[in-house]
Amino acid sequence: TTEIYTLSLHDALPILANGVVDATIEVYNTILRDLRPTPAKSHYQFNLRDISKVFQGVLMTLPSKFKTASSFIRLFVHENQRIFGDRLINAGDHEWFDDLILKCTSTHCGEEHVAAVTYPLVIADFMVPGADPRIYEEVTDISQLQPTIEEYLNDYNAESKQPMPLVMFMDAIQHVARITRVLRQPKGNMLLLGVGGSGRQSLSRLSTFMAECKIFSIEITKGYGLSEWRESLKEILLYAGIKAQPAVFLFSDTQIVFEGMLEDINNILNAGEVPDLFAVDELGKIVEAVRPLAKAAGKLETKDVIYAHFVQLCRENLHVVLTFSPVGEAFRNRLRMFPSLVNCCTIDWFMPWPKDALKSVALQFLEKVDLGGDNMKDAVAEVCMTIHSSVREASERSEERRVGKECRSRW
Repeated sequence: TTEIYTLSLHDALPILANGVVDATIEVYNTILRDLRPTPAKSHYQFNLRDISKVFQGVLMTLPSKFKTASSFIRLFVHENQRIFGDRLINAGDHEWFDDLILKCTSTHCGEEHVAAVTYPLVIADFMVPGADPRIYEEVTDISQLQPTIEEYLNDYNAESKQPMPLVMFMDAIQHVARITRVLRQPKGNMLLLGVGGSGRQSLSRLSTFMAECKIFSIEITKGYGLSEWRESLKEILLYAGIKAQPAVFLFSDTQIVFEGMLEDINNILNAGEVPDLFAVDELGKIVEAVRPLAKAAGKLETKDVIYAHFVQLCRENLHVVLTFSPVGEAFRNRLRMFPSLVNCCTIDWFMPWPKDALKSVALQFLEKVDLGGDNMKDAVAEVCMTIHSSVREASERSEERRVGKECRSRW
């Protein structure tokens, strides 16, 4: 008999439809039960929005790009990895989740589909630069990822006043694919977690360029306060809501001058607006500017309906990308005070860069330095890699002791 994974998706879909739904629900319930938040994993918070995000990702595709049951299962596993797997903080949790998703897929969709899932599994829309429309499809030739991303990086550096000398290794490329995936989604926001120097902001800027979005960020100067912050928010929301163009607001925890900034961001993530941000005369200008867009969308031309359409456009076009450090109690307090930071964002945890990546970075910076030969350059790069790795490991041990001491003191 013909096995299901050789069937066309049209023929296999009635068999798989209930299976992928049941598998996602089992994954979700198992994660709720077994992956509890802890001081070191305070962002392990899951809700029903995560299930909807999985299927939102599945619906970004075209049927013509996933014609077989096996390709559809790879898509399904990929979207679960992006929503649930990317927030996991260590290799042990990743291995546990990989086993879980394959087990659930096997149980509800058939054992034969487990063989169809191979890693690295990358689905993206940037493999054809300049394509219109951009097609979200599986990258079948992984070897083409690095040269394609480097081509985008060269274009970015040629146009930017602040070029970025990045080394594009596989981990960084996968983060770029994850960020661009969210930027193509309406209401797509991200929380990038990692220590300083992990590349969160640089990769966000590159991903924004690749997704053809305009990037906004604030510059903290002496005397920066509430009025400057509100003016920045107005500029961003007016661009996304009146021009109806995709925009990215890149914000780091190092830019937090006062906690009220996070309250405003929480409101934007949850509702698409900041209460009392615009004065009465500004609201009138917004209504007049958005009126043609609301009329074209078939909305009633009343003030409240037009402003609601403005807020809807802000939510659809504005992507908030937050780059936070998970170290310390301040991060945990902020997640408790502002739940939308987790509930309304797709989370991507930046693991420490592998040693070969650290060595590649060192070799690039030593490329134009005369050290008397390639052997000496290789040795110096090895030392740089060892220093960086040993300092990171010592820092992690210190943080573990500090968190343990804090937990014991609370008990």
